[in-house]
Amino acid sequence: MNIKKLLKDPTIGLINIGRNTCSLTKQIIMGIIDKENALEHPDGKIKLLNGTVLDCYPLEQPEDKTDNAMKLDTTGTYLVVGGKKPAEAPRSDEEKEEEEKLFLNNAFRFLQHRDRIMSDSRMFLCPVPIQSNIAYTGTRGFRRPTLGIYLELWLNCERASLYEENGTKQLVYHIAGSPLSGSNHCAFVDANGKTELQSIASFISLWPTFIDINCRYDEAKNKYQAYTLKQVIEILDKENLYLNDDMEMEILFLKSALCRQKIDRADEKKRLERTIDKLKNRLFYDHRDELEAIIATYNEKIAQKEKREKEIDEECKELRRKLKSGEIDNKQYQKQLTSLKKEKENNEYMLREYRREELRALFPRLWFITIGDVEKFCSGLKHASNEEEPG
Repeated sequence: MNIKKLLKDPTIGLINIGRNTCSLTKQIIMGIIDKENALEHPDGKIKLLNGTVLDCYPLEQPEDKTDNAMKLDTTGTYLVVGGKKPAEAPRSDEEKEEEEKLFLNNAFRFLQHRDRIMSDSRMFLCPVPIQSNIAYTGTRGFRRPTLGIYLELWLNCERASLYEENGTKQLVYHIAGSPLSGSNHCAFVDANGKTELQSIASFISLWPTFIDINCRYDEAKNKYQAYTLKQVIEILDKENLYLNDDMEMEILFLKSALCRQKIDRADEKKRLERTIDKLKNRLFYDHRDELEAIIATYNEKIAQKEKREKEIDEECKELRRKLKSGEIDNKQYQKQLTSLKKEKENNEYMLREYRREELRALFPRLWFITIGDVEKFCSGLKHASNEEEPG
């Protein structure tokens, strides 16, 4: 099975959990993300993505380790892909819903105070009660995110923020979709706490980044003290730090928009190239007999040209021998050598003219079609024909 084709196929639906399918799905997903984050934090500390090392405060009673390793979900909850939305995690209780609202209403404030939050491990490790998920692996890799993890995601992933043409800024807070087809429905929040579901392009740029950052701090979440969101907000209120116009944040959003624009343009270019290739193949198929004849003759001419080039090389060697032995003088040598070089150049020119004229005769308006396109098409036909032959 062609894995690249599978990754791009938007029609993939329910996948059966058989051994072979399960193994293939796991290979694809595990090939996209880092299987294990090799980082080892210093003892009693955490090292952030920007290199900052924060002192941590051990819990009197460490929490039980949460299994956040990437594995395929076997419950069937997260295996529906394509047009259907993966089932959501169980609904939060009232306290968690209140904390979620607190997080959403203050998301942009947290981003503004990122330097303060990322200077205190208890703020950085503050739990955020939002559970993302993707098809096939469910919540694994997304469990127990923290305030600092969201900040690092927003600061380091171009798909984690949106800057609309009207100036509206949004931050992603919930991720859901299929790692295979790319179908997704992510939730964003604006500066006023208003949320909106959006499907983003290049989903592959978002979910592995979140998982890598989140899993980086799994051990720390179990070992060290953390404030609650309410406590973080109380500290920020109490300190009442003066913030200048946050030009840095404005630049970050604009930079993010620029990066997304470049990626979108590259994606659009690839999409158009694939469409052109498909149309060319359909056009070529209507002229397959003529094209195969052109390639056959072209290959014969190449063989003849290469054969003659070898003969010319030998004649040049013989000329040099005669010059050294005195059988011919330099004037005779240069005259004959020039004649051989011109013949070589003319043979190359005639080959170029053959392919140009033959392709122009078939496709007079499609000047960009090359002999390489035709060779690729004919090779594909031959390969398909060989596969159809009984073994």
